[in-house]
Amino acid sequence: MTRSVLATVAMALLLGGCSDEPVGVSDDSGPRIELPRDDAAHPDEPVEWWYWTGHLEADEARRFGFELVFFRATAPAEGIMAHVAVTDVDAEVFSYDSTLEVDSVPLLENGFDLSLGPLSASGGDGEDELHGEVGAYVFDLTLAATKPAVLHHGDGYTDYPEGGYTYYYSRERMTADGTLEIDGDSFDVSGSAWFDHQYGDLAAVSAQGWDWYAIQLDDDREIMLFLLHSGETTDLIGGTYTDAEGTSRELAPGAVSIEAEREWTNGDGDCTYPLEWSIEVEDLTLKLVPVLDDQEVRPVYGPTYWEGATTVQGDATGRAYVELNGNCE
Repeated sequence: MTRSVLATVAMALLLGGCSDEPVGVSDDSGPRIELPRDDAAHPDEPVEWWYWTGHLEADEARRFGFELVFFRATAPAEGIMAHVAVTDVDAEVFSYDSTLEVDSVPLLENGFDLSLGPLSASGGDGEDELHGEVGAYVFDLTLAATKPAVLHHGDGYTDYPEGGYTYYYSRERMTADGTLEIDGDSFDVSGSAWFDHQYGDLAAVSAQGWDWYAIQLDDDREIMLFLLHSGETTDLIGGTYTDAEGTSRELAPGAVSIEAEREWTNGDGDCTYPLEWSIEVEDLTLKLVPVLDDQEVRPVYGPTYWEGATTVQGDATGRAYVELNGNCE
């Protein structure tokens, strides 16, 4: 397959594809998302991704963050792309990689079996197995959901004002256990993970760029916030608050305030990201601080973005992952 075709597939993957008909729109009287059925691939949707981020600790109290994501698109040919990253907090090292193939995702009844090169993810219904390799790091993780899946936008579906639509749900609290090898030395690790599954016609919203916050508080609450870039402004599109018992509710834009306290520019000088955020959400005032400034992913194909592990301070403590897309010249 030529490089130009691969590049076109990559742009379809990362810019959301397109569709002449809203094939994903279901009847309002029916369920928007049904699990575990919708853990599986949706070949009629223009684009889809399965997304894991998480925080790990070794027995020696070394801290790590990880990202593993598989993208699928259907046009101009069906393609799969995967990104992987490891943040080694104490060593102050961030490693990432990406790969792309023109291929199809296996269709399973109630789950997924994804693989691309040395990367794989299999499972469904809140029980996942992940394998990732990047630089000096190799991880094998078993994830298990401890709370019900969260349907974002109220019922798991929304039409974007910019055009297009999405189905979107998360398993916001999963235990993570397994091993992490560093230069051949193996460490037992444990911690928490967050799983996102999103699919639909995402071309318009992907072209805008966004900020995404996945917050796990130590008192077993979770908060998802999603901001869309629109010209010179950034507007809150959606958010979800989940209490310790697993009950979720949609957050209105007026219920959230986010202010970045500083910026970081990469070594090439072509991307500047807001960092260190003060967030007010309902009765909470939180501060999110990156564990490293440089957690930038520059994939072989597609736009550069920042995907970073952070700590949470303020009225509640915890950890979070933040994704910043659309900050480059």
